[in-house]
This record gives sequence, C-alpha cells and structure tokens, in this order.
Amino acid sequence: MADGLDPQLLSRARGALLGLVAGNQLAAPTQHLGTPEAIRKAFPDGVWDLSPSPPGSPYDDDAAMAMMLADSLTERRGFEAADIARRWIRWMERDGRGLSTLTRRALTLIDQQIEPFEAGRRALLDEPQGAAGSGGVTRCIPVALRYHDDVDRLIRVSHQQAAITHADERSSWGAVAANLAARELLHGNIYFVEEVVHQLQEKAPRAFLEALHRVPRERQEDLPVRTQPSYVVHCIEIAFWFTTHDRSVEDALVYLAQAGGDSGGNATLTGALLGARYGEAGIPAQWMGKIAGGKRVTRLAETLIQQSMERGARNSVA
Repeated sequence: MADGLDPQLLSRARGALLGLVAGNQLAAPTQHLGTPEAIRKAFPDGVWDLSPSPPGSPYDDDAAMAMMLADSLTERRGFEAADIARRWIRWMERDGRGLSTLTRRALTLIDQQIEPFEAGRRALLDEPQGAAGSGGVTRCIPVALRYHDDVDRLIRVSHQQAAITHADERSSWGAVAANLAARELLHGNIYFVEEVVHQLQEKAPRAFLEALHRVPRERQEDLPVRTQPSYVVHCIEIAFWFTTHDRSVEDALVYLAQAGGDSGGNATLTGALLGARYGEAGIPAQWMGKIAGGKRVTRLAETLIQQSMERGARNSVA
C-alpha cells in the first residue's frame, strides 16, 4: 500500500498516530489525580511505562475519538460530520471512558436528531464550564495526515471536527493550530511555530498568539502544566514547547504524565507532534509492543497518507 510514497513522510505519519496513542496510554492513569503530589502517592515508583488498557476499553476519549476520526476519514474517503458523530455516539454508549460533560452533552443532542454543528453550539450554551477544553484538539491529528497537502481544506476540516462537540472558537482554532503544526512537522519543518503564527495572525483569538509567542523563550518550569480543567490554549502551548525545544518523546511524555493538570490531554497532543517530528523511530522501543492496537494505528496512518496522495494525483490530472 505504501509503495511509491515518501518514506520519511510515512515514518512521520506513523510516528504522529503512534505518539498520540502512546502519550494517551501513558498519562491516562494519572489524568484524574490532578496534582504531582497525588500522582506520587498513587505511583510511588513513578510513571515510566505504558500500562495495559482496561478490558474492552483500549483507549480513553482522546485516543478513541482520534482513531474513530481516522477510521471515518479513510472509510468515507473524506470528512463527513454525521458519520463521525455516529461513530462517537456508538462508542459513548458502549464505553465512553474519559468523556467530558460537554462532549457527552453534544453527542447526546446529536443522538436526539440534532444536526452535529447545531448540537455543538447548543452544548456550549448548556455546558459553559469547560467550553474551551482540549477535547477538539487532542483528537484532531488524523486530519493533518489526510490533508497535509491542502492547507485550506486542513484548516476547514480542523474547525469542523472540533465544532461537533467543542464550538468555542478557542477549541476550533486550537485544532487548526495543532494540525498546521503537524503538517509542517510531517514535511520536515522543525521551525513550525513561525508558520503557524503566520497562518493564525489576525484570525485566531489573541490568547493563542500570545501563547505561541511565549514558546521560544519560555522555561519548562514556567509552562502551565497544572491547569485544571483542561484548557486548549495551555495544551497547545505545552505541546508546541516540547516539540520546539527538542525534547525526546520519552522524556516529554514521562514528565507530562507525572506533572499533574490535564496530563492525558497534554501528553496526547505532545506525543502526536513529537511523533510527527521524529517519526516512528522516535517512539521508545520498549513502548512499541505495548501501544494498544499498534499495528492498526500504523495502518491508519499509512492509509491517510495514501489517500491524500491519491487525491493530489487526481487533482493534478484534472
């Protein structure tokens, strides 16, 4: 399937999805604990390795919804909000591990026959707490793989997939920022922050631009890692910082898993961006065999890239 495709692009795409799942799986056990002190009490030896997932629940909401988004993009050969929402609803009904109140409210409205984007808007009004959470961002990376060669469509679909459950503009622009960063990293641009700022200038909320301007000069100890509940601007700032400052996948994710705050969301997005930077070789070897559904994750990454190239070939012929 991957014959004829750029091997570095494929490696980075695999790394992005594998890093997303690895970060989620490493930090999910500490997500509910909140503080470094509580994490140390629960894990006196630290959190260094991927834990087995609970029976019948391989992923929590961040990774589960990302994989279902990837499934929909590949099987439908493009973005269909209604199809994605149906997949998320079915998963909510049989598992739903980690779902926020806002996401659950939006999906419940869709299940009651409310149009997906209208459901997202209503959920925002009903559940203003957590409106700018990171849920629309931590699942968005499959969009970057599918539309890495089409910036306009990448921006549009990033907005749309977030708005199904997170209609706050900070969440939708956060998904755009994350996917623009992933796109640059997939193409080998490690100075991606400058391009993201250029694309977001005079469009995104001011809070994002201020956070992105902090990234190059910020110190690790000043990162807003202990913020609760999840806040999308801080999630972006943290993930961009670790990716920009050349931290390894293992060092970054182990730190975030034990740092408190929104450990699951922060590690999920950071793992995805670091995986896109370093490729699958950047994922610790001792983790590779423990990533839930690792072979399936790899195939999804390959298929997303394959379909993006096929679409590009059709467009060039036309």
